[in-house]
Amino acid sequence: MSGEWIRVAAPATTSNIGPGFDTFGLAMSEPCDVIEGRATDSGIVISEVTGPGSEGIPTDPKVNSVSIAAEQVLKRCGADFGIELRIKKGIRPCSGMGSSGASAAGGAFLANIMCGGRLGPTEVILCAAHAEDVISGGLHADNVSPCILGGFTAIRSYEPFDVIRIEPPANLGMVVALPDVMVATWDARQVLPREVPVRDLVFHVGNASSLVYGMMAGDLAAIGRSVKDAVFEPARAGLVPHLKEAERAAMSAGALASFLGGSGPCIMSFYDRGAGIGGIIEEKVKAVYAENGMGCDTWVTGPGAGCRRL
Repeated sequence: MSGEWIRVAAPATTSNIGPGFDTFGLAMSEPCDVIEGRATDSGIVISEVTGPGSEGIPTDPKVNSVSIAAEQVLKRCGADFGIELRIKKGIRPCSGMGSSGASAAGGAFLANIMCGGRLGPTEVILCAAHAEDVISGGLHADNVSPCILGGFTAIRSYEPFDVIRIEPPANLGMVVALPDVMVATWDARQVLPREVPVRDLVFHVGNASSLVYGMMAGDLAAIGRSVKDAVFEPARAGLVPHLKEAERAAMSAGALASFLGGSGPCIMSFYDRGAGIGGIIEEKVKAVYAENGMGCDTWVTGPGAGCRRL
């Protein structure tokens, strides 16, 4: 059995977004992974992995997030076929841009297309989140949810799973800076505190509530002043060289907020697209790393629509 190749794009995402640890996520319009698959008689095989960081990505289907997620979909659908997969990475692993999440979401989304779309969006997300759990050692859907649904997502509950999608403001701009350093999600989760003071809990609830309001109302000022994190970014700051310098540089160029994207090392900055300052923020942040002898890849982008068939 050898079917026609099907291609899907799975976008980068940013998660946490200040106070929303393991809860908030936002899809980007670029970059993205491209996952291709075709039906086979049985089993899952990864025949090709290319793109940034591909040399470190396993082709063993038992430890690759694309194949793990795809297999979950096949099991839920009771499929009687296998899949051959080709993976083209556009999102470097260990970037804080939802690289493994995009792979997992893309694998689940692709497999669901091949199964005739039998699963609803929530089930597809859970299949992708299972892969994230296997790979990173913790069940979190804050990357795979926006990757599949697009836009801004807030996870109300994990048990039972309940996710809400919000269309972000059209004028919300995003500058992503990825310095030349690797931070594995597993390592970034090990430095987190196991308990937090009540005052920090209250701080996060207030800012998280305001951030959701800002996304719903299209209030960029509310979004900017609500991207605050008293717990998780401070714990991870030591993993990302020159993080605070980069954030200050972005804010000096007019960013609404600048913060650690996901588990890092990427630095995400929000800005008003109408102000036309994305390129200025980009250059300011790149300069911080250039002055310190480090490379830094950047994207000037915006909210994205989620996984799609190509």
